[in-house]
Amino acid sequence: MRSHESHGEARSKRVAVSFTERQHDALQATASRQRIPVAQLVARIVRGHLATGEDEAPVSSPIAADLARPPEASVGPAWLPPIEPTAPTEWARQRAAAVQALLDRYPGELASLSDSWATDAAVREQLWALTVWRDLLGAYDDPRMELAFAGAMGDFAISLRERPRLNAQRHR
Repeated sequence: MRSHESHGEARSKRVAVSFTERQHDALQATASRQRIPVAQLVARIVRGHLATGEDEAPVSSPIAADLARPPEASVGPAWLPPIEPTAPTEWARQRAAAVQALLDRYPGELASLSDSWATDAAVREQLWALTVWRDLLGAYDDPRMELAFAGAMGDFAISLRERPRLNAQRHR
């Protein structure tokens, strides 16, 4: 167990947990449905159990029932539109708001983003992936995640600046 301390005050401790392949698949499916990382789901489960004050885990619980449910075929990566025909509208609103939040927060990095970004699958899907990553950063108590995001945002900014030149070279 590792302790993360700040000025002598313990903030959090980490533990490693092993699961069978079936259990891991169930956790992965549940995390995917909830659109959160598996580690965040496991932390919620453990914290929820600890909050009950009971020494033994319940045999059945809403989370256990959720984990036992088979994965839904319509769930995909959080940065891509859902496969279900009824879900894209809400998803599209969330992504549009998240893209606007990125534009507001990183105007310099996204200055080269063209107005037609939504019609370019490569740009659109990378931008959506960055919005999901940014949304998830609050779940991590590790500054390396923020630094990794900043690096990815910088790489994306460079690719946006280089895109017109590369496209011009391809069409010569």
